Amino acid sequence: MNNNTSKWSLEILPRHVEEVHQLPQWVEEIYVTMIPGSDVSEVIQASADLVEQGRTPIPHIAARGLESAEEFSSMLESLKQKGVRHLLLIGGGVEDQQGPFTEVMDLMQTGELQRVGFEEIGIAGHPEGNPSDPDAENSLLRKTKWAEEQGIPTRIVTQWSFDSQVVNEWIGRLRDQGVNNPIHIGIPGPATLKTLMRYAQVCGVRASTEVLKKQGFNLGKLLFVNKPDRMVREIQGHQQLHLFPFGGLGKASEWLEQQQNLASAA
Repeated sequence: MNNNTSKWSLEILPRHVEEVHQLPQWVEEIYVTMIPGSDVSEVIQASADLVEQGRTPIPHIAARGLESAEEFSSMLESLKQKGVRHLLLIGGGVEDQQGPFTEVMDLMQTGELQRVGFEEIGIAGHPEGNPSDPDAENSLLRKTKWAEEQGIPTRIVTQWSFDSQVVNEWIGRLRDQGVNNPIHIGIPGPATLKTLMRYAQVCGVRASTEVLKKQGFNLGKLLFVNKPDRMVREIQGHQQLHLFPFGGLGKASEWLEQQQNLASAA
């Protein structure tokens, strides 16, 4: 695809929902993270607030963060009642398992997604691997196959990366294996290299950490304010870009407006 026509989505913590007004209105899809140890009601309320703001909320549902099958069912029903039409299913941290679910497939096989009914679900992709799943690529293929068999429209939303070659090769492998789902690529928003490296270590983003280290050493400082423009230009074969605003929503908004202006001028 031509990156100049890329649409954008963005990810927030539930407590940042009141800051979303800073973002351009054309950033319609806002993902709401499910924080380990937090109450699912925070995700539900933030999603409802986004509906009222005219945005399209996409709440995370972390399998290992749910305490019971009943909580999963109740969360789905509450989100549907609040006007939520899209979900992102993730595993969550291995150390954070609160109940019976160990992976996303456990949620899928409950039958609750079909019972409650949503327009589309998202599943996570990991171009640089997943520290919680050494067989992440095959796990992704199992989930896309299941969704296709169930007739559930499904997108793939990736962990952020800063290595376009790794991302492009990963997309190519999926396409070669018959995966036709829309792929939305995670992009680290403008932030200091020090901040990005900290997130990379937490997320297990190996190649990105090395790229950032090299940039930091070459520039002679780690406090350089990074802008992922090169990544945006180089990735190919995706349908949308998904921004992780590590530097804050204000900085992310300013950068997104710049991207829009560049696209309009192209």
